[in-house]
Amino acid sequence: MSNLIPAEILAPEVGALVNYGTDSFGKEPGRYRVTGYLCRVESKPDFGDDFLGEILFDSCRDFQGGKMRYCLREQATHVTLTGIAGAIVPIEECTVTGMVPWPDELLKEAREKARRKGERGEMLF
Repeated sequence: MSNLIPAEILAPEVGALVNYGTDSFGKEPGRYRVTGYLCRVESKPDFGDDFLGEILFDSCRDFQGGKMRYCLREQATHVTLTGIAGAIVPIEECTVTGMVPWPDELLKEAREKARRKGERGEMLF
């Protein structure tokens, strides 16, 4: 696996509860659940004759100066979060506060979904 992140900044597991930023009132930490992993696309792929693939790539929005794709946890620089609203944030800006109280099977399913997206390297549109 390339582009592995050092263990000390490994992304929290899917299902982890995290604080990020502040709530909409600016009084308390924003509370979220980790749902997936993202990293930057380092360079534009060579699409050859696949002009549709190139159009799709070019239509992906830039996020904080670059395009993002889903990746494996070990490659992640950012996490996708869900709460009252969604967020995409750098790993180091999250503080883990716990884990969702889900049955093991449900957690396993959510983690598998994130792993599949990461393996496919789906682009963030």
